[in-house]
Amino acid sequence: MKKNKLDPRSLILGMAAGAGAALAGNYLLNRDPDKRFDQRRVNRVMDGHWREAHQQGPIQLGSEHRYIIFSDHHKGARTRADAFKQCEQTYLAALDHYYEQGFTLILLGDAEELLEESIERVLSSYENVLRSEARFHPSRLMRIFGNHDLHWQVEELVQEFMEPYYPGIHYRQSIIFEYRDGEQTSGEIFLIHGHQGTLESDIFSFAARMILPYYRNIQILTGLGSYTTPAQDACLRSLHDNRMYRWASKKSKLILIAGHTHRPVWSAKTHLEKLNDELHDLVRLSPEQRPEDYAKKVLQLKSEIQARQEADPPCADMIKTRPCYFNSGCCQYGDGDITGIEIENGALRLIKWGGEPGEIERTTLEERSLADVFLYL
Repeated sequence: MKKNKLDPRSLILGMAAGAGAALAGNYLLNRDPDKRFDQRRVNRVMDGHWREAHQQGPIQLGSEHRYIIFSDHHKGARTRADAFKQCEQTYLAALDHYYEQGFTLILLGDAEELLEESIERVLSSYENVLRSEARFHPSRLMRIFGNHDLHWQVEELVQEFMEPYYPGIHYRQSIIFEYRDGEQTSGEIFLIHGHQGTLESDIFSFAARMILPYYRNIQILTGLGSYTTPAQDACLRSLHDNRMYRWASKKSKLILIAGHTHRPVWSAKTHLEKLNDELHDLVRLSPEQRPEDYAKKVLQLKSEIQARQEADPPCADMIKTRPCYFNSGCCQYGDGDITGIEIENGALRLIKWGGEPGEIERTTLEERSLADVFLYL
């Protein structure tokens, strides 16, 4: 019987055809990102959680209400792998302020690092912080679980470990606020951690639970690591923010507030994009419109832009025309600063807390009325 021989020309033609088909498919998908598999997956999962939150019932939001939203603390076990340590005092100072001012505290997921550490070690390491947060419970505290503290979706674990701090607490997947101001200036605010629909943090989260404890040991020994997530990789952060934006932009009168990427986003724009907008608006002023310190402001903005580009390089970001997506940032920056989002007096604010011990201060980075935001949506 004659043996079939591999024809090199057929092999080359087959490989070329396969590569061509892959390139053509990728080109078509990039022309319409809404048809990409990752975007459709995120849309499907987010739609499900959005409908579920509606079934549970929206919370009425009025101008008299005060909320502070913090996410992504990743409280660990005070090892070299614990990134919250340097932000602990800043966070405690912020909690004191919001408790005294009558704010309701919303923890938007990943408050504890339970993929890399055991529940017992984390709670014993940060009992003081848990006690400070517990002051807001029960009437002024809402907790949403994220991909690194998914354990809190198991009622038995919540009762076993959190009952001493938050008696009777109920963890949520998401929250919907319903804001009423006028026909064109009202809408909904949807709060969710933001990992929903991602392969590494949602669909295949069981794999992360097996891998991350080993990664933690590498971090403890070396202070380094190679595990890549949207919280650590600039390109993944941008891609995921894009997916969240695309989902929210298809909804009418909806503001999405998420965490997960550790990157503050305001009105669907990053801090770097906002700085570039400020510089652009300043340079466009006519000579007679320019302020006396024009040259100083230009240099200052250029310096801030360069520093921000080095700290958080832009990658895969897209032009976003609807102010529908906001991100609270995180509570584990290397310089000890933390960021969050306030809702107060019918307005949204992106805030930062930071400074030396004894001189920790709150700074408003951005502010806009909810009525103005909904007017564009």
